[in-house]
Amino acid sequence: MRRKLGIIARSLVVAILFVILFSYAMFQGGFVSWFLFYAFLPFLLYMAAVLIYPVHNWKIERNLSKRMAMGSETIDVEVKLKRKVPFPIYYCIIEEHLPESLKKVDEHLDKYKTMDKADQFYEPRKVKKVVFPWFSKTITYRYQLEKVPRGDHKLKALRIKTGDFFGFVKKEHVYHQESKLLVFPYTRPVKMKDRVYSFEQGASPSFKLNEKNTNMVTGVREYMPGDRFAWVDWKTTAKKNEMMTKEFEQEKSVDMMLILNGVYHPEMSELSFEGAVEFTASLMKEFHKTSSPLSFMSLGDGRKYFPFHQDHAHQQQMQGHLARIRPVGRIPFAQQLEREKSLIPSGVMLMIVSHHLDKEVQVAISKLAKRSKRVVFFYVRPHGQMSFQDHQAVKQMKSQGVVVNVLNEEQLTKQQFEVNT
Repeated sequence: MRRKLGIIARSLVVAILFVILFSYAMFQGGFVSWFLFYAFLPFLLYMAAVLIYPVHNWKIERNLSKRMAMGSETIDVEVKLKRKVPFPIYYCIIEEHLPESLKKVDEHLDKYKTMDKADQFYEPRKVKKVVFPWFSKTITYRYQLEKVPRGDHKLKALRIKTGDFFGFVKKEHVYHQESKLLVFPYTRPVKMKDRVYSFEQGASPSFKLNEKNTNMVTGVREYMPGDRFAWVDWKTTAKKNEMMTKEFEQEKSVDMMLILNGVYHPEMSELSFEGAVEFTASLMKEFHKTSSPLSFMSLGDGRKYFPFHQDHAHQQQMQGHLARIRPVGRIPFAQQLEREKSLIPSGVMLMIVSHHLDKEVQVAISKLAKRSKRVVFFYVRPHGQMSFQDHQAVKQMKSQGVVVNVLNEEQLTKQQFEVNT
């Protein structure tokens, strides 16, 4: 209805202009008045043509240079508008409707230099371009999305505006064209120190995760992505004409579980949460490279659990979950830890990454420490926001045998994480 009223109103404007000029020429008479009428007549006809010219049946294409990217990368976007009739268009305004998730900028490691100023993380991106296509049947517009933040972004709509030379007639149409962009958290190497694991015969220090003893071969199986090349059984491969790899008895292995706090808290810093997600992704990637048996769980708006699998597709699922995760949830993190305590196997090495720490979280972690081989707590918090209660909680947790790592601006701005496990 609103669109029809707009068309009627613009038609009346063109009709009124025509009537005024024609009346002036008729009643005034003479060369000048008729010259003005005929001189302005092409513009009136063009206005009328623009009024009836359809801009809603153009074909729209949006091509992204990447569908999947890492945080802080630049994405090249090309928009193509194709039309069947080469009607002369004086100007065309192309406006991209960006989602709220893209109204942030990822300054790579520099964003953690001022973690307590999360408002610098936001930027009102605008993508708007004026082109002059005239008779061109294909209109191409290119732009860049710089410093894209982590997330699942959806470009859904394009607004097209055009009109006559003087602005009396304006037409616009919104094209709903969805393009998805998945941005994974930026990962970096993680250097882990003081790793101690318990074996069946007792406690013994080890600096290798999930090491395979090549003298204890228990069988063969099909080759899977992630298996080492040295494990290939060439004799069986030649017989079956397909890649086969050896299976080993794991003499030195520790089942590990990684838990991420994905619960929103009013006092949280958004950059602290981003740092927690990036560190979690980096830690998972590091354990995957060493083929370590690590399972992953995130607690927020519900429970998301990923058991240990070595295949690449499973790793992509976990990284995809970390790309989409947002701090939500009404149930406090401490309560969720208590609820999941019975589902966490006893005797595992437990690693917890959190952007928030209070008395309830401290108590919940202390309880888990009593039934786990080892609990490592990674607390992501700006240095300036570390309160006296935070320092006391960290000190008490250490006295209870929990390994605590505080990740602040100093650690998050380095090219490599260095933590104690």
